[in-house]
Amino acid sequence: MEFVRLKYANNKLINADIKEHRDVIDEYVEKKGMEYVGFIPVLFGPSGKTLEIDLIFKKPEGKKN
Repeated sequence: MEFVRLKYANNKLINADIKEHRDVIDEYVEKKGMEYVGFIPVLFGPSGKTLEIDLIFKKPEGKKN
């Protein structure tokens, strides 16, 4: 398994419109041949807003590299 940490800005006035994860997922799936498994929120702001997540990838079954 491989974890990729994404950090989001904590803007107190507006909600975040996040799209960075799409580029990371595309890179790992299309270019590195990994499978996207899901994500885990790992850091929250004082208001409960998610500030950091780990995207989770794994090598497909039977694939060595």
